[in-house]
Amino acid sequence: CPPDRFPGEITEPVVPPAKASAYRCGEAWSTLIHHAPSDRRLLIQGSAGFLPGALDGQRAEVAYLGIGQLGLQPEDYVTEYWEQTVRMVRARRAVLIHWDDFFRPLSEPVRALPYAADDLDVSMRILSRLAERDGVALSLPTLWQHADPWA
Repeated sequence: CPPDRFPGEITEPVVPPAKASAYRCGEAWSTLIHHAPSDRRLLIQGSAGFLPGALDGQRAEVAYLGIGQLGLQPEDYVTEYWEQTVRMVRARRAVLIHWDDFFRPLSEPVRALPYAADDLDVSMRILSRLAERDGVALSLPTLWQHADPWA
């Protein structure tokens, strides 16, 4: 997952407070969920990394798209990330996740990662343009509120 400042795997629990380097990023996973009774599908792309072509032939109406540190990447990378995830599975809705400052407790208001770690404004500007181009509904989840991704 980009920009991979701290490569490697997390081999034991990270207990806060911890240094940023303790949060290693060795892999980015794509998780496809198929709800058989309704035949609905969703993609969870937890981190802003991808393997080109890995989702080829897969379908999902909704993509939960991890965008943490995406704002530090070149625009070409952000566009390719969108292409390899949202467009590849033909999602009609994208819910942006993993953008918040996970060093803050959830009992406090949610805010974006500090500017040194990410630029959420850049991510939102590019992703909003891509979503509009492709007719994809784009949203951020609301903390502690139930949401139906297919609604």
